Amino acid sequence: MSLSEVEKLIRFVMNHGISNAELCRFLVLETFASIRTSAIYTAEITDDGYISPLGTFGIPAEVVADWGNIPLSVHTPFTDAVKKDKVVLLKKEEGLEKYPDLANYDGVPQKWESYLVCPILPHGLIALTLDSTPKIDKHFELLLKTVGAITIYHYSRNQDRYENGNHSPRARSAKKSGVLTERQTTIMKMMEKGLSNPTIAEQIGYSESLVRQETMEIYTILNLSGRKELIERASK
Repeated sequence: MSLSEVEKLIRFVMNHGISNAELCRFLVLETFASIRTSAIYTAEITDDGYISPLGTFGIPAEVVADWGNIPLSVHTPFTDAVKKDKVVLLKKEEGLEKYPDLANYDGVPQKWESYLVCPILPHGLIALTLDSTPKIDKHFELLLKTVGAITIYHYSRNQDRYENGNHSPRARSAKKSGVLTERQTTIMKMMEKGLSNPTIAEQIGYSESLVRQETMEIYTILNLSGRKELIERASK
């Protein structure tokens, strides 16, 4: 994968009317073709702590529907990538030995050499089924996260248009409703006790960057200036 392929992707998503399915098809057949990608799964991280599919290519729609929303509490490459905020490369021979919870998800492609998951925090992730095992270095990871950011941005832009047309089936986010999610409430209570972000991350099993993102959301939702005001509010 190279910068020229990323540039082609940007030109593609600039076209109006591109669907999520069309974008996933382009990513597999064009952007990630050089690493022999056979399927892609893209998802968002919902406010109630689930990984929810946004678009796929190369995986039957009924299979993705059966998977449903994946809770962050299970142990899969998806949840591992999100919690640790790191790219996860899983070789086929590691499969169920490393992630036994995968046995609960039927219908995964049978022919593959490796599985690559890239988190795009705080919004979502992209996961690739590969017929190769790419070398993960800083340059490759940067390109991968750039493609992921473009992908998630496209979804967000499409969703904004959908919501503006008053046709969206999705619930408004907690940020818009002014209500904290269960995870944000847990983090807020730990902050009120004076715990630092690294300590909170260690205790609840998430990456420090994800905890930091959630603290910023908490301040926004509660209309607070920062941690000091949060603690003062709790002591009253």
